[in-house]
This record gives sequence, structure tokens and C-alpha cells, in this order.
Amino acid sequence: MRLDEARGLLMQALREPGWNQVKTLVDNVGLLKARAQQIDPNKIARSYGGGQFLDRGDVTLLNEVIWSLIVQGILVPGLDDANQGWPFLRLTEYGGRCVEADRILPHDPDGYLREFQKAVPGVDPSITEYLQESLQCYIHGLHKAAAVMLGAASEQAVLLLVDSCANSIGNPEEKRRFDSDIERSQSIFRKYAVFEKRLAAVRATMPRSLTDNLDSLLRGVFDLIRSSRNDAGHPASGGQVDRDAVYSHLRLFIPYTQRVYGLIAWFSQNKT
Repeated sequence: MRLDEARGLLMQALREPGWNQVKTLVDNVGLLKARAQQIDPNKIARSYGGGQFLDRGDVTLLNEVIWSLIVQGILVPGLDDANQGWPFLRLTEYGGRCVEADRILPHDPDGYLREFQKAVPGVDPSITEYLQESLQCYIHGLHKAAAVMLGAASEQAVLLLVDSCANSIGNPEEKRRFDSDIERSQSIFRKYAVFEKRLAAVRATMPRSLTDNLDSLLRGVFDLIRSSRNDAGHPASGGQVDRDAVYSHLRLFIPYTQRVYGLIAWFSQNKT
């Protein structure tokens, strides 16, 4: 079993009922692995539990992932006041919220990236690189660094969107003014403001699938990610970047980038 597979199956197993010890959790992973391989566990002797479907070394790898989730605050050893240690295991309050989300989480970075690339095929490689860095920082508890890297990924996406908008402008004089305004704008915030003004002028010609919830999904998420990046990268700002904020921004980044690329595709196919 590869590390990414072990992490993904374990995150799924946390949603299964009936586990409260390391062994039962690992057994759940074995059952999930069997089902993924088209094996019906009910038709095979269960004397060894789900562990019989795991290969040599899988349990050791799964224990490493479990300890990683403990470090991340998803799991904690112990069950209750009478059983406070290993091999008992339970979700933390934060872990419970994560599991209830019932979708690929930042705590499974490989699964998250697969979902991201499925949602945004052909995404710019530099966006993926920054996103990978952000995810790795996040699972290691480096939340400020994760916010900065996610901000860089968002900035690259917006720059590509601005370029696509510029290239769609058919009137040479309007394009010259737009390009000049973008060039004079030093910050990504000001560049976005120039783009937003142009977007408002052509928004009525766009399909509803692109304009629905556009303000909250595009400008709203852009501002959230940018603000966290600024708070993390500028100590004088006095802002705080915590785990929950980065978690929610990573969750929003997939639909956000999906909408950005939908707009890029529209600009590439239409003159404005």
C-alpha cells in the first residue's frame, strides 16, 4: 500500500461506525481495501478481521498515518476517563467536524489534489505547485506558510484570468487602456479591481452558470485568501491565521478555481 492510498483509505475508515481502537480502525481500512479491489469481504472467512486483506507492511504504514493525524489534531489516544490511552482512539472535536464534511479533505493531500485536477483539468502547473506546498504546510501545522502558498496559487489563477480578459477585448483602444491600467496596478488587489470593472461591463452577456453566485464565489473567496496571505506574511498587520481559517480556504479553493477557469474558457471563446 502506498502512503497516499493508506491516507485516503484511513480518512474513509474514520467515517465507518464501530471503531474505538487502533485495531478496529485498521480492520476497517482492510475491508475498504478489499471492496476497492472488488472483493466481497462477506464471502471470505473473517477469522482475522479486515486485517487479512492487508499486505505485509500495511499496518506499520497505517500506524504512521494514524500518528500523523494525531499530530494534526484529528485523532487523540484514549476513549473516555476510564480508558485514556493506547490502543483506544477517538476523534477530536475538530476531527469530528472534518469527518462530518464527508468529502475529500486537506488532511488527505493526494486525494485533494486528485479531486482538484479532476474539477479543473488542464490547470496551470504553477497553481498546482503552490497548492501542493500549501497542503504540505497545512498537514504539518505550518498554517501561516500554508496561507501564503495558497495566496500565491490564487494570485496566479487571477493573473491568468486577467490575461484572458485582456485577450478577449476586440477594440484596440479599449484593450490598450485595459492593459495600461493593469500594468500601472502594482498589487494583485488593484489588478483585480481593474478586471472587476471590465467584468461588470460584459457580465450580462455571460451564461448564468458563470454568473450565479459570482460575487461570493469569485470576489469573496479571492478576498478571504488574499487577506489571510497578507496577515500571514506581514506581522505588522496584527491579523491571525489559524488552522480553521486555512482549512476552510482550502475547501473553497476547488470551486473557486473551477469558476476562474470557467471564466477563462468563456473569455477565450468570446470577444468583448
